Amino acid sequence: MRIAVLAICFFLPSLMAAQPLLVDGLFEDWNARPVLAADAAGDDGGSGVDFTALKITHDDRFLYIRFNTTAEVILQEDNTLRLYIDTDFDASTGQQLQGLGAELQWNFAGRSGTLRIGGSTRSIDHADIGLYPAPTYSSTDFEIALRRDVTFGGQPLYTADSVRVALAVIEAGGDRIPDAGGAAYGTGGEGLPVPPETLIGESPREAVRLLTWNTLQDGLIDEQRQPAFARVLKAVRPDIMCFQECWDASAGQVLLFVRSVIDPPPGRSWRTLKLDQGNVLITHLDIEDSWVLQNNYRETASLLATQAGKKMLLFNCHFRCCSADLERQQEADGVIRFIRDAKSPGGEITLDEGTPIVLTGDLNLVGDRRQIETLLTGDIADNTLYGPDEKPDWDGSDMALCVSRHPRSRIAHTWQNPRSSYAPSILDYILYTGSSMSVTHDMVINTADMSAAQLQQYALESDDCATASDHLPRFADLAWDDEVAVDPVAVPEQLAIDALWPQPARDRLHLRLGSAHRPVAITVTDLLGRTVLQHPTLSVKQTELDITVLRPGTYFLQVSDGQHTTARMFVVE
Repeated sequence: MRIAVLAICFFLPSLMAAQPLLVDGLFEDWNARPVLAADAAGDDGGSGVDFTALKITHDDRFLYIRFNTTAEVILQEDNTLRLYIDTDFDASTGQQLQGLGAELQWNFAGRSGTLRIGGSTRSIDHADIGLYPAPTYSSTDFEIALRRDVTFGGQPLYTADSVRVALAVIEAGGDRIPDAGGAAYGTGGEGLPVPPETLIGESPREAVRLLTWNTLQDGLIDEQRQPAFARVLKAVRPDIMCFQECWDASAGQVLLFVRSVIDPPPGRSWRTLKLDQGNVLITHLDIEDSWVLQNNYRETASLLATQAGKKMLLFNCHFRCCSADLERQQEADGVIRFIRDAKSPGGEITLDEGTPIVLTGDLNLVGDRRQIETLLTGDIADNTLYGPDEKPDWDGSDMALCVSRHPRSRIAHTWQNPRSSYAPSILDYILYTGSSMSVTHDMVINTADMSAAQLQQYALESDDCATASDHLPRFADLAWDDEVAVDPVAVPEQLAIDALWPQPARDRLHLRLGSAHRPVAITVTDLLGRTVLQHPTLSVKQTELDITVLRPGTYFLQVSDGQHTTARMFVVE
């Protein structure tokens, strides 16, 4: 299935209306839901933030609220928006606000709130009430989820079958929706159906499984966290792994850890790449070439190829965080400039027409929405420095956005830290050219949201994701859109390395090939894919290689008969 995606907020995926509600910063899934409160235009009191509409819905676990304003704001930064909820549906209790008795008050930009219950008031944070807002970047449309099972002092927060909700701008003459009281919504009736649990499953043969994961300060080489990473990687078994925040971890260290956890498909070996300041790529696909997009930025592009000859241009990125809007925009502009070059003859790279392009990683989109619009639409902000705009997809359309949810909920966030004042956010993305590639299965992996059955099935523990990193891993199974079946794990029967010994090796390395083969060429590469040793054409089944010129380290031995290629890793001590 192909979903053409336009820019967020006023650029919407065309098929979203057919999908169930998801707290992802996209809003067509709200279209069929009634407006509970509409607000007149022009009553913002000069604040610039003028509410237009309020909608509410629920399921067994969450209360969902959507609201619109005429002014663009960043929900968790620099605004005076407040949310008020009468959780016991009693106007005489809680804080009195123009006919509303609000037990729960939330200050969005202050990232804090208060509860007033039974005459006492206490401060709260997002984790106390299970708050999940979206989007994280500037917008005029917002949606939030609030957990309904919250308790304080052993007493439930939501004690009635209905709630009243209001939003206000805390400035002189600031707007309010509704103008008085609160929008009443019944939670006792039938709500949204419980979403079926998303299972990890296996990647289909015609697809490759891409996983992206910010590992939080070199988590893959942290012995305390490695077991949690290992269990998740074993369960997911990705074909392509894009890791971020591998600051001090070398590509070799990450490779050795992955190799100790999961085996590549038969006849294949794990390849690795680290060219920028913290991103590591691990894959059993061939890495045909790679590029650093901009110095001092964490953006690497790699041209990958399956054994069936299918290629993909993959970006593994980690954009600047927090208030670095200018830098993030330059990073987004740099991606589009590289895509423009890749789709045109000459330059650093020239792709074959229709080669899928995939962008993934921790993009830290927490500021101006222009950055996500640039990545989706190709609208470059600084044309003087980065050149003309370029529609990213081959058919002149926008990039497709893979939208994934947690296993058993309508939540899509990929970053969470209960000790941070910032609420859970969507920071990790997968974008792709929808004209040449499809997503057949996808998921935000949150072991805390998995059923006991799925945890047992995949030998996971409920706290694995929280232990490993503050970012949740997510994956997508990507399939090439053409008539040729892609089998990334198919092994040519004509060529195989039966044995490679000793391990580790010193001075001499013994190689034994399968019985059916033509004369082969042997190449040894380092972890960066650089050729360090070549052997003359060989036409015998077993040979001994002189490796005295190799320094201690990890290498790949590649054997090719002109039509097929296979490789194995070995270590020199």
